[in-house]
Amino acid sequence: MIQEGLWLKLKKGDKKAFGSVYELCIDDMYAYGLKLNANKELVKDCIQEVFIDIFEHRNSISEPNNIKFYILKSLKHTIFRKLKKERRNVDIMEFSNLEFKPEYNIEDKRILGEINDCKIKLIKKALQSLSSKQREILYLRFTMGLTYHEISEIVKIDHNSVRKQVYRAIKKLRNSKAFDDYQSIILFYSSLTY
Repeated sequence: MIQEGLWLKLKKGDKKAFGSVYELCIDDMYAYGLKLNANKELVKDCIQEVFIDIFEHRNSISEPNNIKFYILKSLKHTIFRKLKKERRNVDIMEFSNLEFKPEYNIEDKRILGEINDCKIKLIKKALQSLSSKQREILYLRFTMGLTYHEISEIVKIDHNSVRKQVYRAIKKLRNSKAFDDYQSIILFYSSLTY
């Protein structure tokens, strides 16, 4: 597996491998980070902190099965830690309930030519009918391609619960008026990509 060799080189201090890991993950990290917190500077700082930590502690970090999963999990943890530090008087439970706000790529010109404004509003409304946790789980599953086990570690619920959340979210979306034709379904799935 290409990721395995890359991580081993990174652990040995290979700066080219470090750059490759960065290139592999940076776009997904930034997109996911902005969905966790809209503050672009905070997200950029946290991304930088994740990579600094990885490079500084590379000898003690075990080799992950999935580099992207490891990096996304680290980013979420770093963002929450930084927010907690900034808001010391806020209860930690408040952070576990932060609103996941995806900015779905609905404005894509190619799609706009095929779907009318009414459908777009219905789809946005259907997505907003999902809980924040469901939106985050769908994003991690369909956009980031993470496994149920990996998602369960990031969102801190059992992997069987993750499966149920995906099933319930999709079932809820299917029952929405927004998905009464194939074009709306195409729009929805294309909106899950960044």
